[in-house]
Amino acid sequence: MTFTMWSFWHFVFMLSPIVLTYVLHKLTKNLTQEQKREVGINLSIVAIGILLARNVEIFIRSGYQFDHELVPLQVCHFANFVLLYSFWKKSDVGFALAFCLNLLAAFVSIVFADGLANYESILNVRGFAYISGHALIVVITAWAFFNDFIYIKKKTLLNTVYVVEVMILISISINNAMYLIYGRFSNYFYTEHPEAGTPLEWMWNWGKEYIYGGFKINFVYVLSIMLLFPLVTYLMYLVAKAFKKAE
Repeated sequence: MTFTMWSFWHFVFMLSPIVLTYVLHKLTKNLTQEQKREVGINLSIVAIGILLARNVEIFIRSGYQFDHELVPLQVCHFANFVLLYSFWKKSDVGFALAFCLNLLAAFVSIVFADGLANYESILNVRGFAYISGHALIVVITAWAFFNDFIYIKKKTLLNTVYVVEVMILISISINNAMYLIYGRFSNYFYTEHPEAGTPLEWMWNWGKEYIYGGFKINFVYVLSIMLLFPLVTYLMYLVAKAFKKAE
């Protein structure tokens, strides 16, 4: 079974996180906060398990060779570990990062799921991981938000923006290092090139790609991302504030 953008099943995919969040909220509404935290930890572990199963398939199909897809530094892959850490350590910054960045990034990946159309089947491990992985990020984060795990203070917001900017700079270095070592660019945090079919493509076209001794960068695009992510973070903070879950 292959995937087609804007098909019936795509709309089911887009609606499923909303329905699942509601169902999970109803199933857990009578639990204590500590029991809910355990639910969050277990769901995060499930999400990581799905990611690892995907990586095993990629590793086997590559002939047991290293592939940059095995490193969980893409925004949504990174989110699984952010959620686990947040529930485990009760991290305000972790939860703020999950809500302000990962939640929206995962949902955008569901709406603009062009990459799924390239999969030979959405029923194999990798196809299932894309669908269930992104849906779980949205469900777990939204459920945590509506169950009082997320409250964003102004200091937490600033620390979250700092973490995001540092991750962007780190991703640029790692993307280029991957090319120098393995001859192939990775695309962590989408700083090497935009995801096809997403609004990031517009930002890419505003600038021009330059290569300096093997180091490749589109300065306008990267600067745009460095401005976009904090802006998105702040807008999500305002959303939290509207629900009285922010300072």
